[in-house]
Amino acid sequence: MYFVMRILYFLDQNSAAFLLASLALSVLFGVVNWLYDPYRKQNKRMRTCTSALRAYPARASLHVTRLTEDYRRQWRAFVNSGTDKPAHVFEFVPKRKRVIALWMIVTASIVTTAYVAVFVMVARNFLYLTAQVIYWLAFLLIFFADKAIYRKQTRRAKQFFAQFVAQLTRVTPPKPSAVVEDTVSALHKLNRGEVTDETIGRASELLQKKGLDEHRTVEQQRQINVALNGLLQAYARSGQSR
Repeated sequence: MYFVMRILYFLDQNSAAFLLASLALSVLFGVVNWLYDPYRKQNKRMRTCTSALRAYPARASLHVTRLTEDYRRQWRAFVNSGTDKPAHVFEFVPKRKRVIALWMIVTASIVTTAYVAVFVMVARNFLYLTAQVIYWLAFLLIFFADKAIYRKQTRRAKQFFAQFVAQLTRVTPPKPSAVVEDTVSALHKLNRGEVTDETIGRASELLQKKGLDEHRTVEQQRQINVALNGLLQAYARSGQSR
């Protein structure tokens, strides 16, 4: 007990220095954590990869090796998925923000809280209670500011991720199955309205654009033929009605 009282008297005699130091240490803790961005490394690699995809689109498999492990794993899943739409496989991976220099806030909290004991057992100085209010309000402000900064950092990381996926989509050639699906869907859409000479011309342009010389399976060719025959039959009926 004697040792404890000696400490409390020492804190009382140097209250201004200790309380100001505790407040300063808590603010320093806040600044250190505000500056820490858990996405910094990921953002840098994502930007580098996106720029490389723009400059050398044919080397996508090489560029993605610059990404962090989370996204390299998603790239491998995309390659094995059979889809040509990266957005179907890639998803943003949020990162947990760890606390930096925790000892700072722990030390500041212990010292500040000790002045409650000083108030009770040594000196009824209401400045010590006021210091508690100021310190813990500052603590809450630091906490909420850190949360707001983290949300901003996450939004920024999501923007870089979206730019990467968009660029990867641009440089990923469509797979034959996807081309056939798009072609059949477009032909069916043309068949929903009145089929005229202009409609047939648009269908011809569509087939030319999608590539008549592309290799297709028997089933894929059958799907196109069915859609095209339906369009031609509708055109023939339209001609008879005129």
